[in-house]
Amino acid sequence: PPPHTHQQQMKRTLMAAHEVENQALPMLTVLTTGGTIDKDYPRSTSGYAFEFGEEAAASRILSAMPFLAYKCEVRRVCAKDSQEIDTPDRDALCTQIRSTKSRQIVVTHGTDTLIESAQYILQSGAAEGKSIALTGAMKPERFKDSDASFNLGGAVAAVGMLRPGSVAICMGGQVIDCMQCERDMKSGLFVFKKV
Repeated sequence: PPPHTHQQQMKRTLMAAHEVENQALPMLTVLTTGGTIDKDYPRSTSGYAFEFGEEAAASRILSAMPFLAYKCEVRRVCAKDSQEIDTPDRDALCTQIRSTKSRQIVVTHGTDTLIESAQYILQSGAAEGKSIALTGAMKPERFKDSDASFNLGGAVAAVGMLRPGSVAICMGGQVIDCMQCERDMKSGLFVFKKV
């Protein structure tokens, strides 16, 4: 038989993807809270401070993934710098976690208080029966050299592997239980706590 052209191969691949779309895929819920991952270039000309855009970074990243094995929904809980996240914001996050039917949940969050929010979720009991991964980025998703897509992809993969009731931090290629995670202040990396 003659070799297939690139166009024929692409057509078959897209047809196969469409068939998968019509199958029952598991639900993935992404809850966004702001942080560097969601920061966007300023819309006004009167300053250089970054702002939060209308669309969450997770929405842009996931919509660009045609072969994702989840049905995805993205919900905004808040849009804040993580240093401004407070107890009512964390309670609202826990309420969203409890209310979603999805068992796999990714939370995008600023890196400064990522661990604190993850531990709050775990200690609140909101993670019962669910696998939750928190992630963020060191540079806004809009930047060419951002780690946002890599970290979000890692978190999506992690929630498929975590035991129900787990809350993990997924940053820089690491998946770390939130109670075993700390931030190395020299490198900025999220690492396992030293024993």
